[in-house]
Amino acid sequence: MKGCAVLLFALCPWLSQASVVFSICYEGSGMAPFISASSNDGQPVGLLVDMLATAAAPLNIRLQYQQAPWLRCQKMVQQNQLNATLAMIWSAERGLIYRFPDAQNGTEQSQRYLWQAEYPVFHATTKPFALADYQPQFGISAPLGYIVEDWLQHKGWLSRYKFTLDEGLKMVADGKLDGYSVERIIGTYHLQRLALTDKVSASQDNVLVKNWHIVFNRHFYNQHPQLIEQFWFNLIAARQQLEANYRLTQTTTSQPQR
Repeated sequence: MKGCAVLLFALCPWLSQASVVFSICYEGSGMAPFISASSNDGQPVGLLVDMLATAAAPLNIRLQYQQAPWLRCQKMVQQNQLNATLAMIWSAERGLIYRFPDAQNGTEQSQRYLWQAEYPVFHATTKPFALADYQPQFGISAPLGYIVEDWLQHKGWLSRYKFTLDEGLKMVADGKLDGYSVERIIGTYHLQRLALTDKVSASQDNVLVKNWHIVFNRHFYNQHPQLIEQFWFNLIAARQQLEANYRLTQTTTSQPQR
């Protein structure tokens, strides 16, 4: 019996190891239904929370979340105060600072991402919107620090005024802002919550279509490269399940009422 115990210990060394903690910074407002703060001991809720839990479960990883504004999240991970943040879109500048999946082979082609995010323009229903025909009046707003904000700035379409998601959608409904660009599911969710679905609509064309990632600071990645690589790999199946459930939900809700 003692020999069997020794053999089991030798074959399964991870049984004697404490779980590795991933401290993850997230933006608690403006990201529902993907992730949002809750009153449950600081544990957030949402689609990404479920996905990350699924990916971490077989690996003896404990996920520990901290809420902060998006720009603050980026800074804390960059300064090694926290291990990771989400949901980040790759850029050449960010790629030098944070550890993305498959950095050597091209992160933008990686399958180990969280979600493929579409960024339409949420506009007044009474004013049809097409990117090719857009002429700025009040401009288009977007969440502070997002890649889509940089894109709008480059086009000369960005509003001079900064608005949170809820503020921006209300300004669009009141005709005081040409549009607000945010991820399609998030924008639709908040329109429903604000009871503005009859006043604001999402454009069919998108400003951007980009993959979201969970990224790590480079020091922490260098401490646990194999664990993080496997964690990223596990995200593929977890995301595909979420995508299948989302497509099923969309198909069900689009069926005509009988």
